[in-house]
Amino acid sequence: MTTDIADRIWGGFLGGAIGDALGEPVEFLSKEERLQRWGPSGVQGFVHSDGMGRFTDDTQMTLFTAEALILHSKTGEPLLTALHKAYLRWLVTQKFPSRISPDIYLHEGFLLDEPILHKRMGPGRTCLRALMEAADLGMPVVNDSKGCGGLMRVAPIGFWAALHPDQWDIRRIFTVASQSAQLTHGHPCGYLTAGFFAVLIRQVTLGRPLDDAVTETLQFLEKLGESGAPIRQFVLLAQEVAVKSLPWERAVQELGAGWVAEEILAIAVYLGLTAPDFRTGIIQAANHPGDADSVGAVAGQLLGAMRGRNMLIPGLADRLEGHSALMLAASEFFAVN
Repeated sequence: MTTDIADRIWGGFLGGAIGDALGEPVEFLSKEERLQRWGPSGVQGFVHSDGMGRFTDDTQMTLFTAEALILHSKTGEPLLTALHKAYLRWLVTQKFPSRISPDIYLHEGFLLDEPILHKRMGPGRTCLRALMEAADLGMPVVNDSKGCGGLMRVAPIGFWAALHPDQWDIRRIFTVASQSAQLTHGHPCGYLTAGFFAVLIRQVTLGRPLDDAVTETLQFLEKLGESGAPIRQFVLLAQEVAVKSLPWERAVQELGAGWVAEEILAIAVYLGLTAPDFRTGIIQAANHPGDADSVGAVAGQLLGAMRGRNMLIPGLADRLEGHSALMLAASEFFAVN
């Protein structure tokens, strides 16, 4: 592993958590409420009275994805089973029951000991319901959700693939990340976006320019035919809007409200293509008029992986509530590689 790859992975973990925390107080507020609180420039940093940033379920579930990869490498357990178990442990932190006996998964891992991960920070109803109702480990859910709950948690799969490039080709990354998302989201847009994003994360972590990575992943997506067509259309739209150099407000109107996975993926790609630096991109993401914390989380993972840890906003990572849990998960992630 090179220092550059490690730096990009750290950047992705921290960037996603920062974007998530910046968007957390913004989500669900009307335009009028945002203007009243922060003026036309919107949030420019963490705005809670204690100066701390609070990440949401997006980052919580991302860390449990990382935990699953770590345990899989140590035990050899099938990865999809390890992922499902990890998400069920996240469900425990949210104080919801599951049909699958906790005896199967509760004794594993290390994240359950982190108090910050037991906070309810807007957990997605689709994820909660799917995990609560699951009867067998590794079985895809039966629903028609194309929310972003599968997309926002799969970046560690791309990071892991970057650490093992000879073992993880595009097909494997796309399949594993899609299957991971399909544990909770049954619409093709809900899980194929996760596959697409994990591939992008792997490519940029290895130093590929984002434009090239997008083109390569689109070529793979074409093989899926009609099931991948809506995602392809949104990603192509993101590229088109990026070329037009539209103001951020106009770009948002073109790319959608950001409440479903394919729109959030497109917004993240757009910001990756246009933002001159991490700060500009992540502030725009966090002030998105739709699902601000998820837009911030996904865009932050991509922007952080593109630019590396040292290009993040100075001081913000240290003011993340739960920074120690994030550092623990990322450190364990590297320790087994």
